Amino acid sequence: MTGSARAESPLAIARGAVREGLAALEGFGDLLGSRRIGPRALAVALSEMVPACEALRASFVALELAFVATLASDLEAQDQARNLGTHAGACVAALSSAFSDGGSLSDARRRLALEASVRKHGAELRDTFALAEFFAAAVTPAPTELDLVDVLEQRFGANRATEEGVIRIAVEAPRPSWLVADRHVLGGLVELAAPIASRRGTVPARLGVARPPSGGLVVRLSPAPRNAAATRLVLSVTARGEVPSSLGIARVAARRAKLGLTIDAAAGIVSIESEREAT
Repeated sequence: MTGSARAESPLAIARGAVREGLAALEGFGDLLGSRRIGPRALAVALSEMVPACEALRASFVALELAFVATLASDLEAQDQARNLGTHAGACVAALSSAFSDGGSLSDARRRLALEASVRKHGAELRDTFALAEFFAAAVTPAPTELDLVDVLEQRFGANRATEEGVIRIAVEAPRPSWLVADRHVLGGLVELAAPIASRRGTVPARLGVARPPSGGLVVRLSPAPRNAAATRLVLSVTARGEVPSSLGIARVAARRAKLGLTIDAAAGIVSIESEREAT
């Protein structure tokens, strides 16, 4: 498949439509949060958001159908796509209910309640779409020889641990740490593992590596021990909300990308293993 054909695929078109719908929602949220925008202008914008919300719902439905069609030979992946679509639909329905709720925007309490609803459900939908983007990378993974540290540094940045809304991961891995993987799937798995290893951001996480006798590379994320020595590299991973199908999608993505994945949520340990050694 050529690059232009891939760009026009139903999956790519559906992702673009969802992206546009989320941008419109974010713009409305900004209007709600601006005290310079009066109730009359907000009422006009709100009337436009009701059909925009329906369009967003349709875009998520199209995204689910595109996943199901593209993953026709993978029943487990199809089930996860449907789970993702169900969750997105519930979030959009809650948002639509908030938009349709009567009441004047001249009432400060009504405006604040709507603002809180848009913030909450908008964040849920953004997190859901971020998971969908990760899932899309697993549809046709492209494993190649990678340096783990380079991949993570490029995706998450480094030494920005003072930022708010991020999970810190202290990296204890030599450079280079070669493995064979799809860079987007690998980065997405680390992002999904971060809240597990950090216990939802309450403690820093640690990322280490090991070379098993069978070859390949094992990447292990776990809670960092107390009083752990400072590391040269600290990643800053965006702290996202929980999406119900995230672990199921992670397992499907790892399988499709030929990566081993072990999750011990109780212990906060996630292991990602490349199944063959780089050459």
